Amino acid sequence: MSVGAWNVRGLNKSVKQKEVIDVIRCNNLGICAVIESHVKILNLKSVCAKTFGQWDWISNNNSCEAGTRIIVGWNPRLFDVILLSQSKQVIHCYVKLCNSDIGMYLSFIYAASNYIERRLLWDNLKKHSLVVNREAWGLLGDFNVALKPSEYSESCSRTPKGVEDFVDCLSFIEVEDLKSYGFQFTWNKTPMGNMGLLKKLDRVMVNQKFMLNHPLAHAVFKPYRNSDHCPAILNFPGNKVKWKPSFRFANFISEKEEFLPLVKEIWDKNIDGYFMFKVTQKLKILKKHCREMCNKYWGAGKRIQKLRKDLECKQQDIDNNPFDCKIREEHANILLDFNIACNDEEKILAQRAKINWLQDGDNNSKFFHKIVKSRGINNRIQMVLNEDGRWVSGKAMIEKFVSHFNQFLGCKDDTDLAGLNDEFFPKKLDSRVAVDMIRVVTDEEIKLAMF
Repeated sequence: MSVGAWNVRGLNKSVKQKEVIDVIRCNNLGICAVIESHVKILNLKSVCAKTFGQWDWISNNNSCEAGTRIIVGWNPRLFDVILLSQSKQVIHCYVKLCNSDIGMYLSFIYAASNYIERRLLWDNLKKHSLVVNREAWGLLGDFNVALKPSEYSESCSRTPKGVEDFVDCLSFIEVEDLKSYGFQFTWNKTPMGNMGLLKKLDRVMVNQKFMLNHPLAHAVFKPYRNSDHCPAILNFPGNKVKWKPSFRFANFISEKEEFLPLVKEIWDKNIDGYFMFKVTQKLKILKKHCREMCNKYWGAGKRIQKLRKDLECKQQDIDNNPFDCKIREEHANILLDFNIACNDEEKILAQRAKINWLQDGDNNSKFFHKIVKSRGINNRIQMVLNEDGRWVSGKAMIEKFVSHFNQFLGCKDDTDLAGLNDEFFPKKLDSRVAVDMIRVVTDEEIKLAMF
């Protein structure tokens, strides 16, 4: 299923209506928000009938002085949409997939061009976040403000007005941009002569609960067509691709007493073959034991849960038998193991989140979990652009990666560096340094560097 939002700059003309219909068909949309429609109340019913056909629709015409700003249409066979509230700059809905328990909050936005007027929208979103609470929430539309200098085709030295208000709002409601593909700049100002300006004004933003419920969801910004804004498409892939997790060494296991003896035992094993083959085989054996040790001490939080239950039971026993020294000693041992397990969990989460500026002992696991989930979703590759200019995904994407690198790295050809002058290599090493780099390295130096 897919959800779209497009600033069409007027829906009254039949040309614009046909373009909206084509966007709905080409992107297989189940919900489509038309922004800045400029449709008058008297014409609203006929225009929506031509554009959405048998779909249901709602608008915020009651909040607009002249012309409807936002119209949301949806396929009633796919979605149940409940209008929660509306204003001049936003429509808040609760969307539920028919014959399913899948539901989410969606907000379709057309922010005002004036930064003072946009403050009403930011206040509205802050209040609505209290209604959403911890449920999945997505925001689509034209926010009319860029966040960073990189979101301008021509960077400016000063921060534009209204950016601080937008950043403060995003921090309060705890949403961020969803992983996206397609156009980087979503708004194109009509050029004056040979000059023009591009900005990222249209966005698809979601909260952490949305990312957790829909880890494969992503946004795509399509070409402008006959508008000056890109259609923003929120995709929910139906087929989940199973990724084999890669091995990542957990730094905290190196602090355990059994780690170094384990490494020595594996490194002392006799393996036949060339030296590099021996090293790779020992590393493969060691990888399996490192994974087991990591699961033993961390175990995805299960060990902490078990220790917490044991701790609660012992504390109950102490309350019933306050003078039993044996119970108190057992409680002290469990408490020590519990604190060590909590520190181990924080260390591995901090490593995976690549956050190292918090001191040990903060026990801010919720923060680390959020960072890990956010990084995982943002780093996931959903599709790639091939040489023909087409987007490929799923198994076709995997095959494309393999064929590309087979062609890129598998070619045999002679390399001739003769005739290359200083223009190609302006920086050269000193002869003494160059000789030092190709000298024979002793075993003692290798051991010193590794251990």
